[in-house]
Amino acid sequence: MTRKEVESLFKTHYAQMYHLALSLLFDEAESKDVVSEVFASLLRGSAIVRADNAQAFLLASVRHRCLNVLQHKQVQERFARLLMEDSETLESKDTAEEQMQMEEMMRYLQNSLPPMSLKIFRLRYLQEMTCQEVAEVLNVSRQTVHTHLKQSVEKIRKYFNSNSIAI
Repeated sequence: MTRKEVESLFKTHYAQMYHLALSLLFDEAESKDVVSEVFASLLRGSAIVRADNAQAFLLASVRHRCLNVLQHKQVQERFARLLMEDSETLESKDTAEEQMQMEEMMRYLQNSLPPMSLKIFRLRYLQEMTCQEVAEVLNVSRQTVHTHLKQSVEKIRKYFNSNSIAI
């Protein structure tokens, strides 16, 4: 797709795409970012739009990216809450039980995850890097990052579910 074609799509569909993103994310900056990412993917050639379904494709792309952002936020918040390494955070927990769960989670991660998985997990969830950024920092493929994260999360979930600990 040429730059001129993308510009034409941008002028025609930006407002509708932005309003859809805003209605899902309730954040102006994130909504603009999501719409920009859709157009960036068109410019990179990683997405192809047919003229007869451009509007539907663009709106569906925005919707999917918004859902990914929301899912990422949810996972990020869950793990950030449980994985904070700062001792002040541990002390500020409401109950002794939550503090014990946090400490157990940190011990489990340190002792059970392979070094590469632990690095990837920390970069992704604690330092809030994207999978692409993690891949670049560690000089691995994005698929490697996804594979390590999936295996780590499943391992953590299995361990804590078998020990009746809520994560």
